[in-house]
Amino acid sequence: MNIIILGAGEVGKQLTFTLSNKDNNIVVVDSSMKLLNRLKDKLDIMTVYGDCSNFNILKMAGISTCNILIATTGSDASNILACLVAKHYKVNKTVCRLSSQSYFSDEDYYNPSSLGIDNLIFPTDECVDRIIGVLDHNIVAERIIFKQTDAQITAVKIPRSSPVEGIKIHDFPNKELLPKIRFSALVRDQKVIIPHGSISFFTGDEVYVAGSKSSVNRFIDIVGPNSVSIDNVIIVGATNVGQILASKLVRIGYRVKLIEKDQKKGEKLLSELGERVMVIHGDPTESEVLFEAGIDACDAFISTSDDDEENILTCILAKKKGAGKVITITNKEEYVDIVPGIGAIDCGFSPRLVAVNSVLNLLGTETAKVHAILQRTSGYVYELYVTSSSPICGKKISHYEGFPSVILSLVFRDGKMMPATGDFVLKEGDQVAAVTTAQNIKQFESLFKKKRVFRI
Repeated sequence: MNIIILGAGEVGKQLTFTLSNKDNNIVVVDSSMKLLNRLKDKLDIMTVYGDCSNFNILKMAGISTCNILIATTGSDASNILACLVAKHYKVNKTVCRLSSQSYFSDEDYYNPSSLGIDNLIFPTDECVDRIIGVLDHNIVAERIIFKQTDAQITAVKIPRSSPVEGIKIHDFPNKELLPKIRFSALVRDQKVIIPHGSISFFTGDEVYVAGSKSSVNRFIDIVGPNSVSIDNVIIVGATNVGQILASKLVRIGYRVKLIEKDQKKGEKLLSELGERVMVIHGDPTESEVLFEAGIDACDAFISTSDDDEENILTCILAKKKGAGKVITITNKEEYVDIVPGIGAIDCGFSPRLVAVNSVLNLLGTETAKVHAILQRTSGYVYELYVTSSSPICGKKISHYEGFPSVILSLVFRDGKMMPATGDFVLKEGDQVAAVTTAQNIKQFESLFKKKRVFRI
């Protein structure tokens, strides 16, 4: 499959690493030779130096024989123009990263297809939704949502004095709940442990639990009966993420305060949201400013500035000064990996990683696709499809437990979701969600396919 990726920044780089394999011919286009060389030094790919919206540059990249074009540059205009050129050459699928939906009008029948766009991704909006998704419980670190049903895989942090502290999985106090959920992974001291019956829960463990929303929430109530509800939220930064987050939170009913160093940005936000948000002018790394915002009575503190170092420092200071749940935004890949190991920070979200997840959700083979890259550890959630020729078709899941590093979490059949327990028999048409690493999935995927064919 011929794939052109426009932009070699954090999003383009991660996509290139994930999609680069013997079945895909990847071409990356960027106006930064430094970024292109960084990729070419590590991967066997073709790169083209130049403007991603330039017609001749796109021709050099092979647009005439391209099957999929993924426009991920930081320029909305360049991404849209590239998609228009791609459709001129009848490229099968175009994916476009945009910062706003203001380019389209349903009222005037001017939609994405009018600009040659098959699929849109809005990383900022989706990142905000991810943050909101962990604000209903203070012990939830991450939620992976599936569109088919109300199914989810949720990372739950075992709190101090939890009723399950020191208890083995097979001794879980609520026996009726166990068949309704699936323990997909356990992160302890930044290491992933494959959970089985004899594994015990300990304070600080992050347990990835799969099941329906109600079943997962029941698990949360059991392990954290004293969990504090979140009402008062402090946001740092009138960035795109910060503004959209503040706007959505006040509509939901949260009490929101926002700290912004730039007085003009703060005044602009205040004029847009009015009295619904209290805007405080000051440096969030100064204790006086944090106390003015009410840090000691804050249920959740979310730092959304464009500076990763400032976000991390501010979050550590906020936790020290009494903040409840502390969440940071990270942009650089290096900090995405570091944040889970910082005890003072409860959650970290990367708009760029969210963008990568959105793109991967749109691509896949006949038998598999990446549903999500986990934010809290180095793992993936894969969706695998059972065909009539799959070796696993008609077999119990327990028949293939020779892959201990792969946990089958959920099975989707006829619009319904079921936990992937060992005695479950897989049938043609089943869709299976699995948690594992990119290295481990390759061999396991062979159980679902005869021949690899890329879906477009």
